[in-house]
Amino acid sequence: MPRVRRSTYRQPMTPRGIEKLEKGTLQWFDPEMFINFNTGALEQYMDEKNRKESFNIPAWSWKKVIIAIAIGALFAMVNQYVGLKVGMVVAGSWYMVYLLGMAAKWNPPALNIAATASNGAAMICVGFVFTFPAIYILALDPAERVDGVALIDFGSLSSLMPIAIVSVMIAGVLGVMYFIIFRRIWLVEDPLPTPGFEAMVKLLDLSRSSSAEATAQAKTSVRQAAMWIGGTAAFTFVRDFPLFTWAGKFQLFNSDISIMDRVAMAFGLDRIYHAGNIMFTSAPQKAFLLELTLIPIQFGLGWFMKAKTAFLIFLGTAFTWFVVVPIAVWTHAPYFWANSGELFDVSMMDMFYGVAFGPGSEYLGIPSSPAFAAYEMARVMAIGCILGGGLTALIKMLPVFKTVFTDLFAMRKGKGGHSKAVYIPGKGWYEWPSTHIPVVALVTFLSVSVIFIYGGFHPIASIVFSLLLVVLTFLLGAIAVKVMGETGTEPVSATSFLVLLILMLVFKFVLPLFNIDMSQSAIIILSLSGTTVFGAAISMSGDVVMNFKIGLYTGNKPHDLVKAVTLGIIPGAIISGIFAVIFSIGLGNGDLNLAAPQAHAFTIFVKGIIANAIQWKIFFAGLFIGVFLELLIGMGTAFGLGMYLPLGIQIPMLAGGVARDVWEKKYLEPAMKKNNWGEDMRTFKVMGTYMMATGLMVGEAVLGTIVALWIVVPNLGEIF
Repeated sequence: MPRVRRSTYRQPMTPRGIEKLEKGTLQWFDPEMFINFNTGALEQYMDEKNRKESFNIPAWSWKKVIIAIAIGALFAMVNQYVGLKVGMVVAGSWYMVYLLGMAAKWNPPALNIAATASNGAAMICVGFVFTFPAIYILALDPAERVDGVALIDFGSLSSLMPIAIVSVMIAGVLGVMYFIIFRRIWLVEDPLPTPGFEAMVKLLDLSRSSSAEATAQAKTSVRQAAMWIGGTAAFTFVRDFPLFTWAGKFQLFNSDISIMDRVAMAFGLDRIYHAGNIMFTSAPQKAFLLELTLIPIQFGLGWFMKAKTAFLIFLGTAFTWFVVVPIAVWTHAPYFWANSGELFDVSMMDMFYGVAFGPGSEYLGIPSSPAFAAYEMARVMAIGCILGGGLTALIKMLPVFKTVFTDLFAMRKGKGGHSKAVYIPGKGWYEWPSTHIPVVALVTFLSVSVIFIYGGFHPIASIVFSLLLVVLTFLLGAIAVKVMGETGTEPVSATSFLVLLILMLVFKFVLPLFNIDMSQSAIIILSLSGTTVFGAAISMSGDVVMNFKIGLYTGNKPHDLVKAVTLGIIPGAIISGIFAVIFSIGLGNGDLNLAAPQAHAFTIFVKGIIANAIQWKIFFAGLFIGVFLELLIGMGTAFGLGMYLPLGIQIPMLAGGVARDVWEKKYLEPAMKKNNWGEDMRTFKVMGTYMMATGLMVGEAVLGTIVALWIVVPNLGEIF
């Protein structure tokens, strides 16, 4: 008798579910399907059912896929702005696609395919968000110079955008191809829980209903989203848009001042308010700082997170501003300015600012108060915390490596159903052929090598990078899929730091042993570009888990889902690359008010490795904190990200998370009891709030992007 495979997540089936499986009467969206999620037996039954019957379902529609990709491409731009503004990317495009499809009465399989295509377009931007801007910051930002010299020659970046776009496209497809291996293992045979997928399957169940109530609820949610987007965009315009003069005749306002800033100046409030930031602590800030940023995006993100997660991230911010900063000031910690290599007493910054640094110090990013100088030091600690927490999380996942390779070895030997045909004679492809995986890996290796060599990088270094890309995407992509399936979050930041460290060590220390020398600028550009490409690949491997798991329960062919996400990658990469350059130049020049926490963290990390321009004691203190917290609460990376962010933008995030919990407890639950609402109505009510949160994010991001274009684009000609 064969041994039953053990699983940490597999649940026992209900007697009724077993009976229906044995009789073959269990259908898509059957109540027993919802009860028996993650039992393993259900998933294998559904996979066999889909293999036989999915060809009879009208699922693929070019019109719907194109509409969804257009929405995803918009979110590729939105996600870039949100990620640079607050350091997080939320896959929000599927909310829009789902509700649009529900209002238009798309069937569940078609809606699942459309959402998958949209996600491919929207989430390919991850590498561009987290890593790519660091290249332009190191090239353009005077505050990031070492000994007064930029580490990157800006003139060498003229051809970087097309190199990055094409490489990201290819790497994104590679990430999807690798997922073909993991789909059968972790979605069918040993299903991972993938937190949150149940609500999305329930939404697809609701989309089957042709009732007037369901359609009306969906249309109401779409109108709510439009209202919140419009209102938030209007607020962002008043807060950020630099007013201009008409033909030199209308001279009431300066061209670089927004309406809210002008109002603050008119009432003498410009000492406590500037560019959406309210300062409750008078300048120059000493040991303490209390501020609030008027930022709708963060409230929306907090709403999605709920109070517990938002609070854990906020703890990192509170630790920086209420513990690290005061201690640094009170102990007269030395502030290290990498631009000159000098040390200054952090508690005295307000007394000799401008005298020590001379006129124009504000343009070099020199902090003008003790609190902000201490914050710059705390950011080094935060980077250590992010890296320490991330590496510890990866070490904790070492058992995953064992199970990954055990599963892959079993697949190689044809166990577990992998020998079954993926092509159904007379019908077509059910799964994407796994024979394409080595082909795509080889194409990626050759094409990325050629692209970087053609772009002017050292041939051997380009080949080494391409080989590492193919290997590391597979190894770390397996971890990303497993972690995403277990926790619902993807370890892109942690794995990207690890990849950047590997690339820089190889290019700086290993290749010279073989008489392969590269300039300092070339090492940094290739390492950061390579990490950008890796980030895109691994984000695709991990992000599609949710879409493919939902497709299993809705009757979709994996082949169609692979095709959909691959089609979305192409326009998403183009939009992401174009706006990445625009945003990055604005960041480097200091024209855009974006925190870009990961990009600045990568900047400091690179400076530390290349030029030893980092306070290593502070960095290793943060590393220890990250390791400790990851072992204690499993949130070391999130805590480190919170440490890195300004206090003002984190308060709205915490408020959003608390507001979500209060709303559910004080309104939703009592209303359900009073009105006797079923689960369907509860889902629609929650989705309505998601439209509010999405509207806050999209409205600010779209108008913020328009502001960025207005500021940056006129200067691009001068820069290039």
